[in-house]
Amino acid sequence: MTFARIEVSRDRRRPGRAVRLLVDTGADYSVLSKRELIAMGVKPEFEEDIEIANGEVIVRPVGRVYVRWRNRAAETFVAFGEPRDVRVLGAYALEGLRLVIDPKSHRLRPRRRAMFVRAGN
Repeated sequence: MTFARIEVSRDRRRPGRAVRLLVDTGADYSVLSKRELIAMGVKPEFEEDIEIANGEVIVRPVGRVYVRWRNRAAETFVAFGEPRDVRVLGAYALEGLRLVIDPKSHRLRPRRRAMFVRAGN
C-alpha cells in the first residue's frame, strides 16, 4: 500500500490542511470524511453512484477541492466519505498533480512528461 501526505483546501487561495491518504489508482475520486470537508467549507455539487470493491453500489455527494503535493497543485473531485469509507487520493487527483506510483519503491513520484496523441501516430 502507498500512502501520501498532501495538503487539501477548499480553493487555491486558502492554506491547506495536511492529510495522509491511501493512494488508490483504481478510485476515480479522492475521499475525505464528510466532517472534514464540511469543516473546510467544501460544498457538494452532485451525487454519484460509486461501485466499491465487493461490487456494491453506494451513493456519495461529490465536491471539489485543491490538492497540493510538494510544488504541484490541482483542482480535483472529492467524495464526502461516511465513517466506514477509507480516505483515499484517487486517480483524478493523481492525473491532475501529474504523479505516478513508482512500481519498485511504492512511492509517489512526478511523471516525467505529459502524454497526448497526435494524428498520424
